[in-house]
Amino acid sequence: MSSGKQITADIFFVVQIGCALVSGGGEFLRLLTTSQGVNLSWLACWLAFLVMNLALTVRAHLSRPSRVTLQTVLTYAAWTTVIAADLAAMLWKGRQLWDLKDTATTILVGLGVVLIWLGAGRRGLKITDPLVNGGFALCFIGIPQLTLAYKIFTEGGAGMAGAMLLAGHIGILTRLGQLWFAIREAGWDRNRKGAALGELANESTWILVSLAWLARLPAL
Repeated sequence: MSSGKQITADIFFVVQIGCALVSGGGEFLRLLTTSQGVNLSWLACWLAFLVMNLALTVRAHLSRPSRVTLQTVLTYAAWTTVIAADLAAMLWKGRQLWDLKDTATTILVGLGVVLIWLGAGRRGLKITDPLVNGGFALCFIGIPQLTLAYKIFTEGGAGMAGAMLLAGHIGILTRLGQLWFAIREAGWDRNRKGAALGELANESTWILVSLAWLARLPAL
């Protein structure tokens, strides 16, 4: 990788760590006072999504290690840590922990996972196949964020920190940038394809969450 591209990749990495701290830290503080508009199932599924993408990037790094692939692994590790802390904060405060939307989200995610698993079996793919894992990640991030957007739009989003929304967009786009640099350096493989699939679903549904949050902002 050229020095210019490496500097850009390093900047992406620094931005990622900053976004993780701002997003996760801001939401942690917000959840200590209110959880309005936040689904417990969303945080739990987001954590599962991050763990799966962390596993994909670790495998990609082990297959062709480099500075960029290591930065991608550390990025997912940082996000996994802060979202785990947010989930712990919500469980600790114990406010509005579960409702019908959480139940519906869990059922839909479960159905999605089963359909992907059955489809993979028909194609002779193992459950550990990176693209199958990418499909699982899509279910764990896309579906919960759709129900999160609906909950915010119907009930309000006081429990969602604006910093988390903004940092979320920056974080997703720079993670896609990191994946792109890794792909340019080491080529497409199934691990990177699986990770990119989940992140594309992440950004498209996060846009809907942001629009719902903006729609419920109090009029000035």
